[in-house]
Amino acid sequence: MAQEFHLKLITQRAGGGDPIVREREVTGLEATIGRAPGNDIVLADLSIDPQHAKMRFTGPGRISIESISGLPFQVGGKSVQGAELSAASHPVVVFGEYTLSFEPSEGEAVSVTVTREDDEHHASPSIFSLQAKVFGRRNMAWVLGSGILLLCLAIPMIFVLFMANPKIHPDQQWSTGPLSKAHAFMEKDCKSCHTNAFVAVRDEACLTCHTTDATKAPKALANAKRLGSPFEPRLIAEHAPHADLQKATPLPAGVGPKVSTLVQRAFNHPTDRCASCHIEHTPAKGGDPKAPLSDKPKLVVVQTCESCHSELKMRLGKTTLIDTPDWSKHPDFRPLVMTQAGPTPKFQRVALDTAPQERNGLTFPHRMHLEPLGGVARQAISLGKGAGYGAALECASCHRRTPDGKNFQPIQMERDCGDCHSLAYDRVGGEFRNLPHGDLQKVVATLAGRSPPVMPGANRARPGQIRPSAFAAGGASAYRATFSRGGACYDCHTISWEGDTVRMAPVKLATKYLPRGGFDHNVPEHGGPGQSKAGGFKCADCHRAQTSDKSGDVLIPDLAKCGTCHGQTTAKIAAADDADCTTCHSFHTPGQPTPKPGQPPLRTLRWTEAMNRRGGGA
Repeated sequence: MAQEFHLKLITQRAGGGDPIVREREVTGLEATIGRAPGNDIVLADLSIDPQHAKMRFTGPGRISIESISGLPFQVGGKSVQGAELSAASHPVVVFGEYTLSFEPSEGEAVSVTVTREDDEHHASPSIFSLQAKVFGRRNMAWVLGSGILLLCLAIPMIFVLFMANPKIHPDQQWSTGPLSKAHAFMEKDCKSCHTNAFVAVRDEACLTCHTTDATKAPKALANAKRLGSPFEPRLIAEHAPHADLQKATPLPAGVGPKVSTLVQRAFNHPTDRCASCHIEHTPAKGGDPKAPLSDKPKLVVVQTCESCHSELKMRLGKTTLIDTPDWSKHPDFRPLVMTQAGPTPKFQRVALDTAPQERNGLTFPHRMHLEPLGGVARQAISLGKGAGYGAALECASCHRRTPDGKNFQPIQMERDCGDCHSLAYDRVGGEFRNLPHGDLQKVVATLAGRSPPVMPGANRARPGQIRPSAFAAGGASAYRATFSRGGACYDCHTISWEGDTVRMAPVKLATKYLPRGGFDHNVPEHGGPGQSKAGGFKCADCHRAQTSDKSGDVLIPDLAKCGTCHGQTTAKIAAADDADCTTCHSFHTPGQPTPKPGQPPLRTLRWTEAMNRRGGGA
């Protein structure tokens, strides 16, 4: 007989008598154990997780049991999360109040007998009889039933019959409160969020419309439209992997919140849901109680940033995050530095105080370009104002803001460098011929005067290489000159030779050194190219570009520079400003500051305006 589990479920009768025995077979090599009805072995005990463990065959007569919920079980009196068992030794495994006994069956099958640990109590009718109760279940049922009839039928009827204008509407007791304007369209469709009766709203219901997962976001937007939402939902991501959040979150401050959290956990009520912070049906103080409360659900701060980011190692042993209990103990910046450029660049976070160097494939000394009396300055002056120069170069000469002013556009050679660094290599009839930029194959082919030949068989060139034999005699010298010292490509690119074959390191410039924090250059005090407020900073105050001779220098300021203004008083510096975690981080998008005064107004999220906004930014 094939490997399978023979289940024998023994249920004791509450009133005594012979137990009820049910037998069935579980085919396959695996079986699940837990409280949820969908498991192969269902154990109705609140101390057991809905999906608690999984058991499988590892060989003839051998079973492996592993916890999949992180909660332990007992084998041989010891609490474990995994065990290898032999059915021949008749092992016993305990889950809460349930005992699973294993023994060999026919062929390679294994028999599993499921019983309760307190079977002897079930066998005694006196213990669970109604007579043994001070206040029996039947009496309690009568009291509760009578109370419901009194509160929900008799009293409302009295109000209707004897009070013309009751202060409390009879139907009001059945309402949990109005929904916010953002969710008011679901007022008649409770199942959109409350998918199961008597079960708190789960995160899965929220993510139906709000997930930012790239593979699910289009479906989330479609779900919101299908449900009738007049607004485009805000798509959000979790602050960190959910399992890590559960482990890293401490108990809330205060005795009351701690007790409340522990009680909820004891009854398997999640305390780390979306709805733990974003609360619906919260009655407003004053005003019309039936009116929608506000634009969006009430936000309740359950934990502060500092409470979770303190003593993290005690709760999350494998974390690489550094504790940040307050601003004064914030670790210095660890920029994401490129250690290898190319189509698949490699990045590594490095402490800024170690003076990291990145390998971006570019040769660009900032100091030489910013010298007010150097050759570059004289060339910029000679180009004149008509070309956008007329004076020594400054940061704004090359670094151009994005439309929102918060960041800067990627550097483009033709736009930002081409006025000074000409790619002309020949002049025909009064017109200059320029080399194509960005594709080494095209550059070499242009210098050769024709497209690279396709060489069949053994003469075929490797990808990324051009054989010098592709050149005519006149083109060979131009080929060498272009990629040698003083050539059009040599001064800015990292060039190497393998015999007569040229190699050029791919260029990849970092777009964001601090992916876990946000910095807004559009703030007047932050200054920036073409913008600086009195008392604020200019580019050179934070970026040491004027003394940098290497393109690999990471030219971002350290945390101490931020502390020059943030956390200071206006008596010390005119640009002083307060600072907390939200200045640079937000919960759902740690790499961006928290929007202030908050998320966009609800009216701007209407579908037509949202689509126009996306189209305008594209």
